[in-house]
Amino acid sequence: MVERCLAEGLVGGEGFAVDASLIAADANKQRSIPGDTWRAQDHGPEASRAVQEYLATLDEAAWGAATDVEPKFVSPSDPAAQWTGAMRSPAFFAYATNYPIDTQRAVILDLEATRAIRQAEVGAANTMLARTAGALRS
Repeated sequence: MVERCLAEGLVGGEGFAVDASLIAADANKQRSIPGDTWRAQDHGPEASRAVQEYLATLDEAAWGAATDVEPKFVSPSDPAAQWTGAMRSPAFFAYATNYPIDTQRAVILDLEATRAIRQAEVGAANTMLARTAGALRS
């Protein structure tokens, strides 16, 4: 897609800015538990689909391996959602959508979803820039 945009003159391919948007998760604060009480090893094959999917991503930089910091709260129904007050408003559970933007034409070139924490967003930026650079070299 990036190659096609370059060929059509829709993107310049010389400068990029990376941004992230928070997407509210469907997780309830009233049903959350303190982060220090949630343990991955406490959840077996009977765990919900959301928990199983999160457990499968614990070693990925965009999710579990992004940071060693213990979350303040965990949603038992969606443990990958991050409790965040990043918008300087009441905190909520969220994910981040991260995207590089071509600065010449203001076109979004890629997308990578992560937990809503800076460490994961930086990793996503590196991943997207490497993918975009690969497309530009082809």
